[in-house]
Amino acid sequence: MKASTTSRTHASEFARRVSDLAALVKFRLSATVVLSSVLAYLVALESGGVSWWAVSVLTAGGFLTTAAANILNEVLEKDYDRQMERTRRRPLAEGRMGSSEALLLAGFASLGGISLLALFNPWTAILGMLSLVSYAFVYTPLKRVGPVAVVVGAVPGALPALIGCAAAEGAITGLGVTLFTIQFFWQLPHFYAIGYLGSADYRKAGFRLVPEVNGEVDVRTLGRDSILATAVLIPLSLLPYALGITGGWTAVVVVGLGLAFFYYALMFYRRPERSTALRMMFFSFAYLPLVFTAYWAGKLFLS
Repeated sequence: MKASTTSRTHASEFARRVSDLAALVKFRLSATVVLSSVLAYLVALESGGVSWWAVSVLTAGGFLTTAAANILNEVLEKDYDRQMERTRRRPLAEGRMGSSEALLLAGFASLGGISLLALFNPWTAILGMLSLVSYAFVYTPLKRVGPVAVVVGAVPGALPALIGCAAAEGAITGLGVTLFTIQFFWQLPHFYAIGYLGSADYRKAGFRLVPEVNGEVDVRTLGRDSILATAVLIPLSLLPYALGITGGWTAVVVVGLGLAFFYYALMFYRRPERSTALRMMFFSFAYLPLVFTAYWAGKLFLS
């Protein structure tokens, strides 16, 4: 009986440890970031067979680099995380893990991630390091300064697309810049919805991520900027077609997705409330992977 109890205790402790590590690296966020990088890699890859070994290396390198940035973010913000409902149960905020242990994990993750990215070419390693440093040490402190943090943070958030293209093409190309720009503008309405929904929580911790007027969220500005960003995405999404990367049917699909995104932004602007913000947020989760997948599928049909 004692051995069985001990075994269950060890299993429970192991499960808790795994859960804490997943929370520390923000597993779902890291996986989403890596997905955009891999899809960009597949879009940029020259016609021919896909090296799934290369895809695996890019996935591992991108995940470790993103995980390191997220860990550093949580180390720097652990005191603020304790003040927000959605983050107060994180391992660093609750003291289940120490900052020194987290920093050690971040160091190993960054070393491993950048080393794996460097196996492709110097550009992927440089861009990976730029993404890590700008997210952890530029975007993170700016969150307490003002809404400009969202625009600044969209740069490291969009670099995975450029990293994926650089891994496939060995250079920074027009396609890479195009996918980077699409991912950059996609992040704005995506975060505006999240910022609106979590504004009260962010305010508790002193984060100034959304514009305010007289202490209240400036919903008109959020809605207006969401409309502008989604409007820009429509012509931007046609550039891969103009570059000859994808076919005509892909152009129709991505324009349709862009118009749908614009519609949800317009609804949020007209009725800035929880329901419209949720719709815009949930559609934003689908928009980018669907657009990048459409580019890849279109390229396969052209080859």
